[in-house]
Amino acid sequence: MDHIAWIGAEVDGQNLRVWAGSAEATALAQTSGRWLAPDTPLRALDAIIAPWWQPGVLVLVAGLTGAATTALPCAPVALAPMPDAATDHGVWWQVRDLTQAKPVDRVSAVQALCLAGCLRGRPQFDGVICLTGAHSLWAQISAGEVVSVTSAATGVLADALVPTRPATAPQRPEGLALAAFDAALSDCLSRPERLARLLSAARLMPPDRAEATLHGALIGADLASARPWWLGQAVLVLGTGTAPGLYARALATQGVQATAGVVEVALLAGFAAAAATARNT
Repeated sequence: MDHIAWIGAEVDGQNLRVWAGSAEATALAQTSGRWLAPDTPLRALDAIIAPWWQPGVLVLVAGLTGAATTALPCAPVALAPMPDAATDHGVWWQVRDLTQAKPVDRVSAVQALCLAGCLRGRPQFDGVICLTGAHSLWAQISAGEVVSVTSAATGVLADALVPTRPATAPQRPEGLALAAFDAALSDCLSRPERLARLLSAARLMPPDRAEATLHGALIGADLASARPWWLGQAVLVLGTGTAPGLYARALATQGVQATAGVVEVALLAGFAAAAATARNT
């Protein structure tokens, strides 16, 4: 395969995702796999990338347990070479997690790559980037650095609480579901102490209304806790599925113009930015 500039890998527990990409941040190939003891994630990755690797191709790995960290404020991409990675294919680079001392918080290496990917396309961006997911992350960006962060377990709670809708369940009109979302959002954003009551009330609602209410209440509480990060700021919201659009809708109710995007596009751009950093190190 021609024109591969970098190979990026995400280690998530025993799950592996790997991309081969161009300097322009285009994914030329993608695969996934798993590693099992007594193997190691690096040896498993070494076997996966073998068909793609050639001299000069940088390998970047995010998500290794026990990896070194870098303290905020700092640039989103912090790298460390792994000369003793016990691999057959060149020197690899570890993408570091970022840590915040007060209040205590952490930006995972994958989240850091997404932040770097946003700045690769918008190098002059000053504002806030919200990464939705299991743990939503609000990152204040200024002068190309991550200045401060806050996070919430919004996605974890949503996954635990939102009912699984049967494939044959009747669909309620979209406007009614959004009306329920907006009502719960407003209630929890202004009075976050009502979160537990709204979560309890949702169990008695029809499935579509319950789902909208749960998402509205959880996002409302999330926004309430992160208000100092997004109030009066330019905001980019990244994620998968409906989450970015729901966060953008929620922020719009507060007069904040938020741009929603796809997180994997930012992740690939982040790997390309990390490769450029490694080449200049």
